[in-house]
Amino acid sequence: MKFFIKTIAWIILLSLLLLSATSCGIDGKMDKAIETGLDILDAESEYNSNLKLFAGVEPLPDAGEPVTFNVFIRDPGAVPSKDNPVIRRIAELTGVTIEFEFLVGDLDQKVGVIIAGEDYPDAIFACEQRFIDAGAFIPLEDKLPKYKNLHDLYSPHYEKMTTYDGHQYIMELYLSNNPSPMFVNDGPGFYIQKAVLEEAGLVVPRTLDEYFDLIEQYMAKHPTIDGVRTIGFEILSDGWRDFCLRNPPQHLMGAGNDGDVFVDLNTYTASLYQVSDTAKNYYRKLNEEYNKGVIRADTFTQSYDQYISKLASGAVLGFFDQGWNILQAENILKSDKKYERMYVAVPIANPGVKDSYLDFRAGTITGNNGIGITKNCKNPDRLLAFYDWLLQREVQDFIQWGEEGKDWVRVGQTGRVLTSARRELNNDDGKKRDLTGITLWNYSPKMQGLYDDGMPCGPTDSEDEYVASLSDYDRRLLEMYGIKYPTQLLSEPVKRPAYYPVWSMPIVEGSAAALANSKMVHTCRKYYPRLILANPNDYDLLWDSFVAEIWKNDPQPYLDEVNRQIAEAMELE
Repeated sequence: MKFFIKTIAWIILLSLLLLSATSCGIDGKMDKAIETGLDILDAESEYNSNLKLFAGVEPLPDAGEPVTFNVFIRDPGAVPSKDNPVIRRIAELTGVTIEFEFLVGDLDQKVGVIIAGEDYPDAIFACEQRFIDAGAFIPLEDKLPKYKNLHDLYSPHYEKMTTYDGHQYIMELYLSNNPSPMFVNDGPGFYIQKAVLEEAGLVVPRTLDEYFDLIEQYMAKHPTIDGVRTIGFEILSDGWRDFCLRNPPQHLMGAGNDGDVFVDLNTYTASLYQVSDTAKNYYRKLNEEYNKGVIRADTFTQSYDQYISKLASGAVLGFFDQGWNILQAENILKSDKKYERMYVAVPIANPGVKDSYLDFRAGTITGNNGIGITKNCKNPDRLLAFYDWLLQREVQDFIQWGEEGKDWVRVGQTGRVLTSARRELNNDDGKKRDLTGITLWNYSPKMQGLYDDGMPCGPTDSEDEYVASLSDYDRRLLEMYGIKYPTQLLSEPVKRPAYYPVWSMPIVEGSAAALANSKMVHTCRKYYPRLILANPNDYDLLWDSFVAEIWKNDPQPYLDEVNRQIAEAMELE
């Protein structure tokens, strides 16, 4: 084995010597090792240490022919440092560099500009049906079976991946064929600050009235937090993230995260929850809270970054959002050791209705929440070979966990925990981005959940790591509630029907259904802030105007298309 590893290493060295220093990206320590003839496996350098992690993993055959692929990401973000050690090592063993372009500005406008000019990058992560309708992506159904790791990951889902024209375009990025326990809610929910629950005697609010009563009581006692004016409830309304404004009524009705409709699970028929009594009562409640000073008007004009900054200050007591959307704020609070100012999702629903926030994740995908390779891609097969290479277990371990002993240690037969140094690094978004492979992992096909032998794929899948990472505050809070994980405050995860979720259904751009949906969403965005900020005496009249405009714009073509696709999916179940 040692001879084999040395042979691989010397092959890489010889390839590097034939290339220019610029294209290779060799650092000074590596240059010195080459110049002095040191054995690559004995040289004491960070480069060599990380290279050892790939013992037994073959470099890609064309690793000596560097290529760069450009990938557009629908989310705002920052690119990793060019000196990122994990990404550099992977580039050296594959010859592939991924350059990420993160969203700047409005997503709808950006997508429109890209499509109009056919200025497609090599790959796109955007969850946008418009790219498929425009013919931007290449079909993958004949390609994926040629790559063993990709095929093993996606073959159970080929049917759900197939879109209306019979082709597969999207490689889902968030799926787990063998899920780990759900420790925290990374999906939708009404979140509340832990300090609010603690001061209220650890009660668990279950209705909207109970939820806001706790917030009002805490605000009255604590008008400021750490010198900052206390904010009772925030409503993110920035761009596509305005699901925080528009979606809560469906969850109050006991539905999962379907999007723009409520589906009756007895008849599997979709209707508009936007005009329901639940919606009317919800926005009336927000109107009452605004007039009490719990909600501030600037919540509707702030950017996502401003919203995250408010949450990270520890001065916001509650909001509706999705767990993945607030991770940045949570990590800042954790780094500042403000554990009591972090948030937990609580089971808010209409009186007598069971909450349904958690999805049972085994073997389920949305079908479109992933990455597509465009017709402008310079070498689709090489990009697919790269993604296939990344899915090797040794590579996934390197990206997600790091180096055994330095970054993580074993616990029992199948457990793993991070070292305190690596855990601290992971809690710092900037360091995690620049020193680990998190960005590459997040926006590439990946392993999630548990391997067949029970080993967790990554730290977020590890029960041992979850327990080890708990602060003393959180450990005590969970013990007082008598639960192991925060998700146990919610009802158990629900196995969803075959059609789910509606928001992932392909709606053809320019169709009557797409136009009807667009008009409905526009009307909601127009009226909801006005309803919340209105004089209470004007609320009913304004609500009637809202409902009249919804029906005037005729949402039926959208409902008909959704119901058609629901029926089709349920026939195949």
